[in-house]
Amino acid sequence: MFGYLYYKLLTITSFFWAACKRNPAIDEGIMKRKSANTVSFETHSFNDCVRLDRGLAELRARYARKSAQARRRAAEWEYDSALANRMFGGALAAAGQNPCPFGNPRWPDGVLALAIDLRYSPALLTVGACEYQAGRPEEAMQLFLTLTELPADEPDLPIIIDKAGDFLLDEDDMQRAHDLYAAAEKAFPDVAIYPAGLGYCLGKLGMLVESVAKARRVCELEPDSARHLSDLGWSLYEAEELDEAVRVLERAVELADADYDLPRKNLLYVKEQAAKNVQA
Repeated sequence: MFGYLYYKLLTITSFFWAACKRNPAIDEGIMKRKSANTVSFETHSFNDCVRLDRGLAELRARYARKSAQARRRAAEWEYDSALANRMFGGALAAAGQNPCPFGNPRWPDGVLALAIDLRYSPALLTVGACEYQAGRPEEAMQLFLTLTELPADEPDLPIIIDKAGDFLLDEDDMQRAHDLYAAAEKAFPDVAIYPAGLGYCLGKLGMLVESVAKARRVCELEPDSARHLSDLGWSLYEAEELDEAVRVLERAVELADADYDLPRKNLLYVKEQAAKNVQA
């Protein structure tokens, strides 16, 4: 069984690389991953790598002369190819095979794509995360904040910005997550996911009144969302506005799907706390 799977994966990848060699968008830059100098992403930021590494500098200069559409096509191709390689390597590793039959890539995922197109949102997210994990949070934030400067019609932009925010939250970097969501809300004030993220950060930072205000804004934008109403109800509870919290959570329970039980659980808990306060 594995032999057949390996054969199919190898065949698909072979066709892919053959297409790469035929594709003029990546013929010289993306396929050429080695350079005469020894600049490393482990020790240099993305911007320094593009400035100091001959291969990346040539790649950047080459695509700077092309149209925005050509840059985007090439960046998408490179980004998707890196993902395909990672999936292929994961499948080989799971089967006990060499996960890098074509050699280890020199740069982390997304670096080549971002060198091609400095405004390609998936690469901004990926390279930003790599910068952070390499111990360069300020450089990471520069890339993450660039996402908030992109046009509103950038594909999947709210999802990508929210993923950047989630990454910072996973790193327990509440202040930078706050700053990212605040910048996103300022740039795109009618997108509910940004004040939602900002309100969460404000609550964690102890700014409960401000957190409630953002939760209210989210519900203004999407008034029939059980999830947003549940969040507002919990924010009101944390701000010790128990009566209104109960009313909001009751509305959330009415709107919630059968498989979404959090509003009901929150309502029961808040009612219990309200009853204790009365008894006290």
